[in-house]
Amino acid sequence: MEYRINLPTMVLAGSDNHQAAVTIPAGTLIEVLGPVERDDRFLVVRAGDEQFHVFASDLAARAERVSREPARGSTEESPALESDGDQRTAAKAGARSVP
Repeated sequence: MEYRINLPTMVLAGSDNHQAAVTIPAGTLIEVLGPVERDDRFLVVRAGDEQFHVFASDLAARAERVSREPARGSTEESPALESDGDQRTAAKAGARSVP
């Protein structure tokens, strides 16, 4: 599932067995990969080539789900807002395992 961050959001970035807080800027598209093992408060997300941990509650409050639909008159996919507007979907994503 993909989301667009609406407000700058603090996430945890891991590197060399250390974690650091970084900010994902508003407008960034992210992909939810699934829940963090052993801590269901967090989701693993990918932004660009990097993976981060984000609170599921922050994602629900600060992002909106987008879907990939072909743009009219084009064969390329472009992000489009989901029509249901269910902000709680982000929090629910933490309850599912990654396929």
